[in-house]
Amino acid sequence: TREINEATLFGSGAQFKEAEDHEVMENELFHQLPLLKNLHGRAWKQLGSSGSGNHFVEFGAVEIDERDELLGIDAGNYLGLLSHSGSRALGANIANHYTKIAKEKRRLPGEASNLAWLTLDEEEGMEYWLAMNLAGDYASANHHIIHAKIAKQFGRKPIKMVENHHNFAWKEKWEGKEVIVHRKGATPAGKDVLGIIPGSMTAAGFIVKGKGEEASVNSASHGAGRKMSRTRAMSSVTDKQFKDE
Repeated sequence: TREINEATLFGSGAQFKEAEDHEVMENELFHQLPLLKNLHGRAWKQLGSSGSGNHFVEFGAVEIDERDELLGIDAGNYLGLLSHSGSRALGANIANHYTKIAKEKRRLPGEASNLAWLTLDEEEGMEYWLAMNLAGDYASANHHIIHAKIAKQFGRKPIKMVENHHNFAWKEKWEGKEVIVHRKGATPAGKDVLGIIPGSMTAAGFIVKGKGEEASVNSASHGAGRKMSRTRAMSSVTDKQFKDE
């Protein structure tokens, strides 16, 4: 279920015209695959929303120390809007559906059942690849609509948008072969590929550029990480401590 971090930097400028990013809902796969056909209506209703869990949309100050040619932005302080969310119920249902099929086909023992797979030369695998990429396009459209609506309310024109993906799979060349790179909790970090590593509610996040490090399969962490589970973290502080912080 693809998740995305997207940052928009705002400058002063003319009214920003709201973008229309609904083309993804017209994808023919919604009519060709029964699973997607049943999810189409709900996906329409959730378009432009970020959901719950660890998903968020927040403002922050972005400090650029010197002119950055890749970003195309001069040194200065900017207002940034950062969002983190995924493909909503569409992606979750796609993942659950094809995971169940994979487990039934491979029938691995015990806990190894979670390693079940589908190949791209079998019908279910091809379907899953197409559906997964559609969920990714849907997640991206969600972010674009959220950012465009807020920009419109501000009457400000975005001067740069940075988007990166995680919890997804990519077709890439590796050691001369085409492979599928699974990045769970990781994001692409090829040479000069722009990305975002969010911090927490009390720690700064960063806009980053990939180094193209082959030892990490051109990948980087997609977030700050955590020392404990969310449940344990919630039980370790009181509401007052949380609000005071």
